[in-house]
Amino acid sequence: MANQIACTLLILTYKGKHHLEYLLPTVQKAIANTPGYDITVLIVDNGCHEPTRQYVNQNFPEFKYEFSPVNDYLFSLNPFVEKIKTKFVFILNDDMRFHPDVLNKTLDVISKDDNLFAVTCKIRDWDDTYTVTGVRVLQLSRGWMKSFYEKENDNKIRYTLYAGGGAAVFRTEAYNQLKGFDSLYRPAYCEDLDLGHRAWHQGYKIVYHPDAILYHREGGTIKDQFKADKLEQNVYTNQIAWMVRNGNTPFFLFSFLLLLPYRLLMGWRIGKNPYKALWRSLLKMPFALFRRFADPSAKWNDEKIIKLLGTSYSGTS
Repeated sequence: MANQIACTLLILTYKGKHHLEYLLPTVQKAIANTPGYDITVLIVDNGCHEPTRQYVNQNFPEFKYEFSPVNDYLFSLNPFVEKIKTKFVFILNDDMRFHPDVLNKTLDVISKDDNLFAVTCKIRDWDDTYTVTGVRVLQLSRGWMKSFYEKENDNKIRYTLYAGGGAAVFRTEAYNQLKGFDSLYRPAYCEDLDLGHRAWHQGYKIVYHPDAILYHREGGTIKDQFKADKLEQNVYTNQIAWMVRNGNTPFFLFSFLLLLPYRLLMGWRIGKNPYKALWRSLLKMPFALFRRFADPSAKWNDEKIIKLLGTSYSGTS
């Protein structure tokens, strides 16, 4: 075991016994199917739910289980990752189930390339009828920035902008160097986008693996805690905070600030929730700007990153 590459499988749950009943048996099978690695499992419960802990302890006694001191959504994991000694950490939401090969596929790629920050999985719907995710690319236009999925048209490993916060394996040391998921994005959404983008800025790379498959009960956890309008507004607000913090092409920030008054006046045309989010984002902008200027100098700018995103990954980069 001492010579094996070690990985901690870190599962975040919130009173999630009804999810873990499906997930944990598939985790056992995936670990059994990955004999070349030393894999431990740690479940972190944001809900401090005793019935869930009892279920895990009785049925999966080999898995560690801890209550988080507070329910801080995905941000609860940062203190736990700081204490992890394994080279890699696979961060996973509880509303998933594993394909038996998912650990083999992801760990085989990241363990061979020190320049990789993360390998993110392909997510299929719960019934395995369609693909939910894909390669994430980046687009900039007139002081605005967006990330979107590129349609999958082959089975190649490709560079992607970020790794899903609950569906990817990360290099533990690099995750901690970047200080993990940023509380700027509380309560939820875009924290994984921000982390991946910052990793790229520091010269790390991220890939999407189409053969590393997870099955997801979409919104199975977060929709239990947010109403649809509030959820959409949170997403848009955090997307704006992300672009203010991270957009680093020449004159991006100048263009964003120059056009902001016009967007605040005329943005109602794009829809109620995006417009409310634009105004709400003003509260986060000072914090986003502070982090922008406090971050280490970027080794790569977005123009260089954009050229790589979506292209094939052929091995050690």
